[in-house]
Amino acid sequence: MIKGFEPSLFDKLFDDLPVGAARWRLSLEQLKDSVARDLEALLNTRVILGDALLQNFPLAGRSVAAFGLADFAGLSLASVHDRRHICSAIASAIAAHEPRLRDVRVELELHRKTVNALYFSINAVLFVRPAQEPVAFDALLQPTSLQYSVSRHRARQGG
Repeated sequence: MIKGFEPSLFDKLFDDLPVGAARWRLSLEQLKDSVARDLEALLNTRVILGDALLQNFPLAGRSVAAFGLADFAGLSLASVHDRRHICSAIASAIAAHEPRLRDVRVELELHRKTVNALYFSINAVLFVRPAQEPVAFDALLQPTSLQYSVSRHRARQGG
């Protein structure tokens, strides 16, 4: 029996040292790191199709044509409505394009807000047979570059 988890498509495509499929299996911790990398790629991709166009083609909303996030440059973080919209858009993009995650929740962490970065927490259930467990990711948005950095949220030791 083969143990471990299948790498993501991105991991297979961008592997610098490919090996046979039967030999390259991921541990659960490696899989979580892989999901973090794939989330980062998703959040750093801008979708060019507008919501109005996608409403006419519902299947396109889950295809590569809608992969990524809309540009949030015109929204204000001072607005509660805009903050909710941003979190909802991130959660929707993850739900549509990351099938390993379910029950996705995204929150802007206002208490961690700094002048040079915005922090989001992403919580979900990682669902890959036979594993199913809660996972958390930290997403950091640099407003100057509009680039996200995503990492696994690791429990703090000793406190």
